[in-house]
Amino acid sequence: MRKKILAALLLGIWSSNALPQDALRTSSTATGAWHWFESCGSAKHLGLLVLLDSKPVYHSQFSVCRNNRPTPTAEERKIVFHLKGGRVFRDEYRTLPTQTIEVNIWQAGADSDDLLLGVTFVSNRVLLNTIHVAKPDGESVSQLDRHIMLRTFPLSQQ
Repeated sequence: MRKKILAALLLGIWSSNALPQDALRTSSTATGAWHWFESCGSAKHLGLLVLLDSKPVYHSQFSVCRNNRPTPTAEERKIVFHLKGGRVFRDEYRTLPTQTIEVNIWQAGADSDDLLLGVTFVSNRVLLNTIHVAKPDGESVSQLDRHIMLRTFPLSQQ
């Protein structure tokens, strides 16, 4: 019995000293999730471009930063713009040329490699609801629907 207790104590001491506590804190900071519209010392900037029939209809840019805070809610930070109707979404939902389509883009999630952007097109109802995976270190292109593309790309430091 004493040998088992001694072995458990030694194992506990060895495992708690296997990595210094400072190293544990540093590694969790370095591997935090990406968040948009953040400001930090090492912020990166991404460009965002929405193409309709291969023509740009919206562009923006925002900063991204890696941290361990919770993902902001969609109401806190989102991009909103409007398009003219007259399109068919998902081969099912028709819009009239007189209708206005609201487009919402928000941070839907994040991890240590990517930023997940939710994208919704809405008129009287939700016409399209999807995700775009933005890569802070590279270009990402998503075919959201027929003739609708979203592109994100890193911008040079400003």
